[in-house]
Order: sequence, then C-alpha cells, then structure tokens
Amino acid sequence: MKKLKKIHAMLYAMEQNPAIIKTVLMKYIFFIDLIHYNQQGCLLFDSTYIRMPNGPVDSEALTFTSETNQHFHVEKTKQRYGFRSKTYKPSTFRAKIPCDLSLFSPYERTLMTMVLSALKGRQARKVSSLTHELRLWKEFSDGDTIPPDYFDVNGNEIALLEKNGFYVDGFQRTFCRTMKEVADEIASSISPLNAARVEAVEQILDDLIRSFPLPALEVFYDAYLAWDDTFRSAIRNDPSLAPALTKACCDAVCYVSFAVHASKGQSAELLAYCARIEDEFNAVSDAPARKHSTEPTTTTSSLLDQTMHLSRTLALEMPRGRR
Repeated sequence: MKKLKKIHAMLYAMEQNPAIIKTVLMKYIFFIDLIHYNQQGCLLFDSTYIRMPNGPVDSEALTFTSETNQHFHVEKTKQRYGFRSKTYKPSTFRAKIPCDLSLFSPYERTLMTMVLSALKGRQARKVSSLTHELRLWKEFSDGDTIPPDYFDVNGNEIALLEKNGFYVDGFQRTFCRTMKEVADEIASSISPLNAARVEAVEQILDDLIRSFPLPALEVFYDAYLAWDDTFRSAIRNDPSLAPALTKACCDAVCYVSFAVHASKGQSAELLAYCARIEDEFNAVSDAPARKHSTEPTTTTSSLLDQTMHLSRTLALEMPRGRR
C-alpha cells in the first residue's frame, strides 16, 4: 500500500506539473515524508532515504523513475549547459494512468499540493541546496542510509522550511506524536484502566489543552474540546477506541492548520467543517460505552470524508510560505 501511494503521489505531481524533472520529483517525495514525519511522527511512504550529492533520495523512488514502467513514461533529453559543460540528460515524465486520489486522506492530498506549490518555479539546484542545510544531510556521507529519527527537524530547520513554503507547525507535531503513543499504549491495556493510569492520561490531555495555539487555531478549538471529552470517556469505557479517535483528530488538526495557514480560518466552509467535526465527536461521546474497536471507524471515515470538498478548494490556494 505504501509503494502504491508513493507511485500515485508521483503521478499526481506529473499531472499538476508535466514539466517536472527527476531531481525535483525526488525532492517532492522527500519533503512530503519530512513534513509528515514532523506532524504525525512517521514517514508517509515508509521510505528508505540515501544521502546523495543532490540531497536525500528515496532509493525505491529513484529506481522506479529510472525507466519507463506501467505507470509512467520516462524520457531523457540531452541538454548542454555552457560552452565546456558536459551533456546532461534530465528525465521528464508522462503519466500513463491517472492518479488515484482516493488512496489519500484529505490531509495527505493537501500536503502533496502544498509541497508542489513550494517547489513551483524553483530550480533543481536551489531545491537541492535547501536540503543541504538540514542535519539529516550534513551529518552523513554520500551513499549512507539516513535513519528516520534524523527527520525530526529542530527549530532553526523549521524556520528555514517555513520560509521556503514548507509548513511544519509545532502543535501538530506535539499533539499527534504524544497522543498516538498514548493511544496505542492504552489500547493494548487491560480494560478498564486503573485510576492511576487514567489520571496520568488526563494530565497529558490537560497539558495539551494548555498548549493549544490560541488564537491561531481558534476555529478548531470547540471541536478539539469535543474530541478531548470523547477521549476521556473512551479511556474509562473502552480504551480500544483511542487509536481511531486520535487518528481522526490528528488528521483534522493537521488539515485545519493548513487551511488557517492559507488564510481561510474564517471561511464559511471551514467554520461548517469544524462544527461538523465537533458534532461527530460529541455523538461518539454521548453514545453508550462500546465493546468493539471497529465502531469508531465510522467516525474516522466520516471525518475524513467531510474534508474532501474543502481540501479541493483550499489545496489550490496554499501559499508558498512566509516571506
């Protein structure tokens, strides 16, 4: 599934920018994984990255884009730069099949579009130079495999990325990483949780409320509090619901942050979206205690479905970044 998503992410880039060359396409995959790791704590494509002269490269994507295949045509055009320069053969691509966007959540689709927007019009050399400023490239030699934990960027790197249009944001990273770890741990615990464990989890929830970025994400605050109430109910009644509830909120808070960053924080569509999410979480919280972990799947699915229309309109208007 991860490989298929990677292929269709590349197809999406080819559809949106038919002139995209291989170096930029490789950076597109890299920046998606980099931002996803920092917002949700894992690489979207589960890639293995190699340190190369022009920056970090997904070894599987590099191999896959080397020759024409069943998904896209690869064409190499001879070009010469300068009187004494060597002939260079940049690869361009033509999709053979359409991208299947149903493979991606609205957050993932908006992330792909944001990265493409940040890369638009940039020379491959400048994009490569940007990756050379990151610790994950500096601390390794050509050919080395880059450990995933090196994708965890620091404050200076976040500022550099956002200056160049790659929106990372700190609260998503804090919330998603913290709550995914907590949710996975308590979901595997014997139900009901003991009082001490419930108290410890609620302390984490209290800390997250205190760190919620107001007024920046005020549009999402009521929905977030509804999720918080629902999660507190789940840890008392059925901890197995925790991972699905956390995923739903994590995708939503990441997505809403993109929308707010695109100056759509008070749009009618976004306000309606957040109100709908709040209602969804309240409905789960008000329902009787559930016994089967499959029940929140409907909530997660519906939350993601609700973002589809909004994502299409907002994704086209993502800015290139803070100037």
